[in-house]
Amino acid sequence: MQMREYPKIKVPAVALDFAAKGPLTLRVRSLVRSRLRMIEVDYGENGAGNHAEFPQLEDTYLIGVRCKAEVSRTSVGGTIFDYSSPSGYTHFLWLSGVDFVELNTPSFTIELLLPRAFMREVAEDLEVPAVTRLGDDPCFIRPDLAIPRMARRLQPYLDDPEALDTLYADSFMWALGLYVMRHYGGLADRRPMLGGLTSWQERVAKELIEAHLASGIMLEELALWCGLRVSQFSHAFKRSTGVPPYRWLMQRRVARAKELMRLGRASLAQVSVECGFADQGHFSRTFTALNGVTPAAWRRQV
Repeated sequence: MQMREYPKIKVPAVALDFAAKGPLTLRVRSLVRSRLRMIEVDYGENGAGNHAEFPQLEDTYLIGVRCKAEVSRTSVGGTIFDYSSPSGYTHFLWLSGVDFVELNTPSFTIELLLPRAFMREVAEDLEVPAVTRLGDDPCFIRPDLAIPRMARRLQPYLDDPEALDTLYADSFMWALGLYVMRHYGGLADRRPMLGGLTSWQERVAKELIEAHLASGIMLEELALWCGLRVSQFSHAFKRSTGVPPYRWLMQRRVARAKELMRLGRASLAQVSVECGFADQGHFSRTFTALNGVTPAAWRRQV
């Protein structure tokens, strides 16, 4: 069974090149896992910005949450777009067509990359016409409520990128793609609402997750083994188990950690590695969130 290969997108350490004057600061952090590409841009504390050249990435939309009020000018294909938006608004930009961006105020944004190739894949998965265009213009801003919440869920992983699991990153991108394409691309979602997985599909999915507790597994691979499309699998798995695939993976990792801790021989650091957590801190946070006590406290009780 052959898995599809996806091209790697190189997110530069500094994605924007500012020719700014004065005591301005620029901090750019990136997060890359499977299909997920996220960039946090924190620019300027003491002044305004000048023209910034965007990197020429693949045919991609940039979906950015503005975390502070901002005044900016963007040129796409020779057309100028002037915007003044409050904090919390979301901007949509066809990145591959950008000529320049001019920031007239400091800016702090969380940027998510949505390639058109992935947009076509989502439509293909749903067996509906492809969506390759968002909105009427290549650059626009909206007061969206869902996208900022989605972006904030990922933001803590910028401090600990290794804690971001592949299955969660894939699930996030499918959720983002479906939401954006439905609300801004006119996606004709005719996906049938299935019930849960069959008994053999549920068994295979759980066994695969169990076998990959340490290494993780892609959402597409789980769907492929169950003979389903990705969107169908995610819906059916939650109907059968009551939780999304990623949540099930975390629960099983914690259950395995408990088994190892009951034996009493392995250190918490060793348990973390064997169960697929990024490090002991990641293990402790996940364990505490699911059980209400730290691993060390739980171990003392058994």
